[in-house]
Amino acid sequence: MADIVLTGDTSGAITVAAPAVAGTNTITLPAETGTIVTSTSAATNTPAFSAELGTAQTLTNITVTKALFDNQLFDTDNAFDTSTNRFTVPTGKAGIYSISAHLRLATSASNLNLAVMYLYKNNAIAKYAYNNNASNPLSANSIALTTLLDLNVGDYLEIFAYMQGAITASGLSLNTGQHTVFCGHRLIT
Repeated sequence: MADIVLTGDTSGAITVAAPAVAGTNTITLPAETGTIVTSTSAATNTPAFSAELGTAQTLTNITVTKALFDNQLFDTDNAFDTSTNRFTVPTGKAGIYSISAHLRLATSASNLNLAVMYLYKNNAIAKYAYNNNASNPLSANSIALTTLLDLNVGDYLEIFAYMQGAITASGLSLNTGQHTVFCGHRLIT
């Protein structure tokens, strides 16, 4: 079978060629106007970022504190700023985002009653997750949160932590490395 070549009015061409394998292959085009996205087109899940806590962070009992994600693992669009510990949606990148965070909160003794993680969007709580261990205080607690958010250009996201220990709580901290991470990416739509 010969190739089909569609030539543009002024320049460019599209070639449709049958694969060199036995059998029948079908391409069905929708009865509407639009753009066909192929596996080699510009559609990607970017921006995408991942950052972790590189240095243990001390927390104060019964105080909401911003998590300091100072170790950037990757950032496709330079949208995560380690100086502000926030992700900001860059120009032209509005859309639906998958956002995840994981915190590992610890104390120097088994006195952790409540651990809360807040996802802030534009300086307001967008989502939160918590573990209440008042009946059985722990020395450490992990909290994970994954959500989808519809974000506009300039929207920014931050993670905050809150710990409530016993009255004598001491040594409250966020653990480093893979225990405390903040990541996300825009979904292809």
